Amino acid sequence: MQLTHSTRLRTLPLTPGLRAVLGFLTGLAVMAVAVNVFVVNSFDYENMRRGVAELASGANPWLKSSTISDFYNPPFSVFFLWPMLIASPKTIVAVGGALLMAIVFYERAWVGTAWFATMSLLWLIAAGGIDMYVMGTGLLCLLIGDKLYTKPSGVFLRVVAYGFLLVKPPGGIFIVVIYILLHRDWLGTILALLVYGLPFWRYYPGWLSSITSSPPIAQQVAPQTIMGKFGFPVALFLAIWTTLARRWKYWQLGGVLAGILAPYGMPGIPVFLTLAAVGNLSAIPVVIVFSALLASLTWITPPPGVDYYTHLGSFMSIYHLSMLGLALVLACYTGRKDPATDDKDILPLQDAAFRVYRGFWERVANLVGFPEDSTTEYARVRASTENTEKKL
Repeated sequence: MQLTHSTRLRTLPLTPGLRAVLGFLTGLAVMAVAVNVFVVNSFDYENMRRGVAELASGANPWLKSSTISDFYNPPFSVFFLWPMLIASPKTIVAVGGALLMAIVFYERAWVGTAWFATMSLLWLIAAGGIDMYVMGTGLLCLLIGDKLYTKPSGVFLRVVAYGFLLVKPPGGIFIVVIYILLHRDWLGTILALLVYGLPFWRYYPGWLSSITSSPPIAQQVAPQTIMGKFGFPVALFLAIWTTLARRWKYWQLGGVLAGILAPYGMPGIPVFLTLAAVGNLSAIPVVIVFSALLASLTWITPPPGVDYYTHLGSFMSIYHLSMLGLALVLACYTGRKDPATDDKDILPLQDAAFRVYRGFWERVANLVGFPEDSTTEYARVRASTENTEKKL
């Protein structure tokens, strides 16, 4: 029997690449409506555009004589932000949101769709920034480049991915470092250092001085990471706990650590990457309702004579950090049922921690003379952990 055209379409395999295309088109449709319904500011966008224009012309935007202010992206960002010279803020924001939706479809991380119905997305739209664009492009290039690991095209994609992700260092550096260590991509690392370092060596001193001596004002007003709000000891404890709480994919853990350990953060993106690790679809309405309730805290009128944004800062911190906390709880206690083929992208840190813990109890058993059988503590922990892994 000859297949009809419609039958062929129904039997077409839905590959990861095809899922990514469908996700991108879906996200583009959603974002096209969103950027035309909600306000998209251009103040920060214009600052970055002027900085990119100076870099493209060969000038140094971090010199004291420069008229450019509040430009914090690294020198090599001109390779990736040149579309800002010809595109509007709405276009960059819409494409960025579509790229994040493509990641949801590519990885089948369906709980990530809930993020698109939260105030996290609306604030990124309002800011008119590049966060979604650079993180979405970088992560997609890294995921695809990993599939082509041994091929020259895979090396090229990974080098491009490192550049995109590091355009926003607080958000991307953890993903890049974890990937390099997990996959031992020394060739990609060397090429990235050469490509992004040598052509711009004379710009780096001014850039480093700028980000250390005058960090972004917005981050001082409304800290959006655990370390920025509560300090390093609390952030380190939470980072260790979350790292060992479950088996993470490298890009998920990179997003988690960006929300915890970065001195200042990217609003919204760490929450998105953390929600992508949640496997229970019933979490979707929980995320949306929780976001709406938190957002209602910001619908306030400041007292007379008080600056609106200064008064709003603490409430913004409450929103972003509470959303990150919810995402962490959902990710750590619902888990994800990934197929075994995903194991190469999963960090074995929890398994390593268990081995250390088991070794500790083995030494205790030897010291006190307990037999190493099922009655010992380490054996009970081992059995419990293995049962948990089977369920996941």
